[in-house]
Amino acid sequence: MKYKGSIKRRLIIIIMSVTLITSFTGYATFLYWYMNNQQNKTVELAQTVGLVLGQDIVKLVLLNDVSFASDITSKLKSFSTLESMVLYKLDEKPVFQYSKDNKSFIVEKLPSNKEIKYILNSNLLKLYINANYQDTHLGFIELNFKIDTIINVIKKDIKALIIILFFMFIVSYILAHLCAKDFTNPILNLVKFLEKIDLVDFIDKRVISNQKNEFGKLYDEVNLMLDRMESSYEAQKIAAVAFETQSGMTITDKNQRILKVNKAFEKITGYTQEEVIGKTPALLKSGLHDREFYFNLYKTLQKDGIWIGEIKNKHKNGNIYNEHLIIQSVLDSNNEPIYYVASFLDITKQKLTEEKLTQREKLLIQQSKMAQMGEMLENIAHQWRQPLSVITTSATGLKVQQEFSVLTNEELIESLDSIVKAAVHLSVTIDDFRNFYKNDKEKKSFNLRVAVEKSLTLLSSKFKNQEIEIKIEVEDIEIYGFENELIQVFINILNNAKDELVKQDNQNRLIYIFAKKEKENISISFQDNAGGIKKELLAHIFENHFTTKEQEDGTGIGLYMSKLIIDKINGEIKASNEMIIYNNKTYEGAKFNITIPLD
Repeated sequence: MKYKGSIKRRLIIIIMSVTLITSFTGYATFLYWYMNNQQNKTVELAQTVGLVLGQDIVKLVLLNDVSFASDITSKLKSFSTLESMVLYKLDEKPVFQYSKDNKSFIVEKLPSNKEIKYILNSNLLKLYINANYQDTHLGFIELNFKIDTIINVIKKDIKALIIILFFMFIVSYILAHLCAKDFTNPILNLVKFLEKIDLVDFIDKRVISNQKNEFGKLYDEVNLMLDRMESSYEAQKIAAVAFETQSGMTITDKNQRILKVNKAFEKITGYTQEEVIGKTPALLKSGLHDREFYFNLYKTLQKDGIWIGEIKNKHKNGNIYNEHLIIQSVLDSNNEPIYYVASFLDITKQKLTEEKLTQREKLLIQQSKMAQMGEMLENIAHQWRQPLSVITTSATGLKVQQEFSVLTNEELIESLDSIVKAAVHLSVTIDDFRNFYKNDKEKKSFNLRVAVEKSLTLLSSKFKNQEIEIKIEVEDIEIYGFENELIQVFINILNNAKDELVKQDNQNRLIYIFAKKEKENISISFQDNAGGIKKELLAHIFENHFTTKEQEDGTGIGLYMSKLIIDKINGEIKASNEMIIYNNKTYEGAKFNITIPLD
């Protein structure tokens, strides 16, 4: 909301307006006083004129001596504001008239109403007085005095008025500004504070004031209001969230009777608000959870005030759907539950997606193993070549010696021992490969160094043929987990290193394997000297179906599956390029670092 103007500006305008009105009122009062005073003085002046002319009027009226008219005229000229005069006898006939400018004028009749003492006409004040001499009434006198009009007074005072008003405006503005500042600052401070308490973290803040006036009382009332707001904040928040969120919401009383639901609840469950009010959430039970499940749910809710988990409920149409459910208690001042607020999301599609992803992971793992099977069969051929050669040679030698009758018992036993050892070696090789392809169903403890050696055993013939030297610095560390999955990760990394080393012309083909404990984790690293990975490819090598090899040589599954396996055990796998020194010569190569928790 936009606010027009401000209290401070309005207050200044009001004070200046009051100053202006007061000034005009004061000047109007002055004008009223001035005009009234002028009229009173004119009346007094008229009485003075009557007294001054008393003897001359007697001689003029009683003696009918016109020569005294000039005396009257000369005396009247001394009154500067007197414009004209008419003297009437008792019979109201004029016997003498006077004009300041000696101009003739038409003599008017006396007013018929003798109560009229004066008549104001523009800037002339016409007065009627009795012509008396020593308590003798001789006639009537009409006097016309020139007086200042209101306009004349204003014109005469206009410059002074402007200066005074300007000065008063300046003074009033300064005073108004100072007063307004003292008046509005507490209000503005309060407004700023109240604007801030819209934020949740300000709900527990209070406004501070040392004033002992009405503002101090206002601040106290605001703090009291905030106390009430804070006490009811949780209930207000729950009510607000219930009708704004996309999650299904239910509010129940302490007896778990439904009081309110939102539209998302209706959409997810199929029930309208009218259908569930007064009923319990048991209406939605799917029958797939036993009594112990609900007992533990309510026990946790009573103990902790909140329960979070997944639950299966039944839609109005009978379909089962999965919920991610949060139930929270609303407590009174005695920490007793008065309401329960439940929020839930329909995660049925999410669960189906997770199941599909799980199946896909299993399929990818199987594909990865199948992709490795060809290499493993080749490794088996290499592993079996020597033992089979021993068996063939021993058997052929025995046959020849027997034909020539030169076979001794010692030679027979020695040849048979060689055949048995070769057969045992073949059996061990079969066990190693069979164990690698066997799916781990349960976690178990295994030795990390042994797992590394098993990985190398499966690949030893190829490494030997390609003249790849393996350097191992692995501590004896016990790990609890799935051994074959970790061996698969090792084989993926070792195979990639072998493929890159074969491409190089290095006389020394090296793979370093390090493993040690680091606080609560185990750090395992594989580093080669095959030249490293291109920088632009480093960020993508763990992506599904991403490979740096030719299409017929790589599937892009190995490292992706390795990352999935490490992620599943809350570990981390990273790739980088680092320098390595061997026999005083520096090489660059790829380094894969695996970090997994001890537990």
